[in-house]
Amino acid sequence: MYPIAEKLIVRRNLLDSYLPVRNGNNDFNWDVVTGFILSHALRLQMKMFDLDQFKEKCEEHFTSQLDEPNFWPVLERMYFTNKDILRVSPLFLLFHAQQFTGSGKSSLGAANWRLSSIFASLMGNFHLQQPIQDQLNFIEQQMLDELKDNLQPFEKNPFIDEQPYLPYLAKCFQDDLTFLSEHPQYLLQELGNTLRLYAFTYCTQLALNLDDWQRGQPRSRGLFFILDTEKASSEREKIKRFGYKVFANNSKRLFPILSMLEVLQWDKEKKRPLWQVYQDTLAYPDQGSVLEKLNEYLNQFIQDRALNPIDKPAMDVESVFRQLQQVAEEQFNTEQSDRADVNRKYIKELENNICSDFIQLRGRAGKVLVLNQDRLLLLTNLTIGKNKKLRLHELLCGFKQRGFYFDNQSTQTLVTFYERMGNVERMSDSGDAVYVRKTI
Repeated sequence: MYPIAEKLIVRRNLLDSYLPVRNGNNDFNWDVVTGFILSHALRLQMKMFDLDQFKEKCEEHFTSQLDEPNFWPVLERMYFTNKDILRVSPLFLLFHAQQFTGSGKSSLGAANWRLSSIFASLMGNFHLQQPIQDQLNFIEQQMLDELKDNLQPFEKNPFIDEQPYLPYLAKCFQDDLTFLSEHPQYLLQELGNTLRLYAFTYCTQLALNLDDWQRGQPRSRGLFFILDTEKASSEREKIKRFGYKVFANNSKRLFPILSMLEVLQWDKEKKRPLWQVYQDTLAYPDQGSVLEKLNEYLNQFIQDRALNPIDKPAMDVESVFRQLQQVAEEQFNTEQSDRADVNRKYIKELENNICSDFIQLRGRAGKVLVLNQDRLLLLTNLTIGKNKKLRLHELLCGFKQRGFYFDNQSTQTLVTFYERMGNVERMSDSGDAVYVRKTI
């Protein structure tokens, strides 16, 4: 198969994959996204069946079963008046996405759809095993059975088929979903927070990996955080150089490079990361024809955008890909231009809607990346996963695989925090003998 689109057409910059934000309309409803991702992971969906209809079904069921019909109003107050039924079992989260009718995008909302498609890409063909083993009382089990009678199997993947851009992060995401599914109450409590955590780390790791397409599959990149209880001294080199600053510098490339990638994608076929398009092009037998097509596109693009001409055509695939990246970024370099303004809006929307919970302004140290204690505990439990405990070194490696790095000072603060929580086993004074347990 030809490794890139048969026709390369110079057009305005468009983005249709691999980034959840646009330069506007990014009002994410995390309840809707959480419900839909659980629906996608379970391969179950709820069509045209809202909470009021479910309550009527429950009323019919219990009034026919109970010796004392007047008991129904008590159940109604317990489970429906304040929607407490949504906190009984993870399956009830599907009510948040119950408007989904098959076409999906319009009923979920464009922003929710984009964000959900990122998680669907991370999941790939992965799905959770059923049933989720809830521990419910008799009444709640009856209600859950009533709900299950109105669930339908997922007909097909509603999203555009996308190859995961970050396979290492996709593996962690799938492992963490599996772990959560084995602890239904923790899944119910933390699925939304887990998705927020992954939305952030996906976008930051994507930004850090985007221009390294020539080395094949991406790998976890160093991005340093502090705990929200720590001071952000400007003397902490890793926090200063490889924290918010490195993310901010690389996030400028997201829209330029990803919009350039859209031009190369096959029409109506599986979307591929730039590193995969490059690998496919290298493996194509007739590289000369691809090189000629890309050089021709480059010239047309440069003329259309009025950029500085390139001295001579690229003579190999790597050179022509580098030139493509160069002109894709160069078109946004004029500070006062409309294009530069659009790119700034993308960066601003990303920070405001995905990253704001992880960025703090710390006086003279400027902006730093932080983890609060709730997210640290969640990250700890997810990373330990099916193990009872992990050595501190193994735990930190798991953090890194998920995109969270800590310097030595933060590591010491982590240990102090775990000791205060009572989930540390210290075998000796050396770091290798410190084990950290889950808190669930």
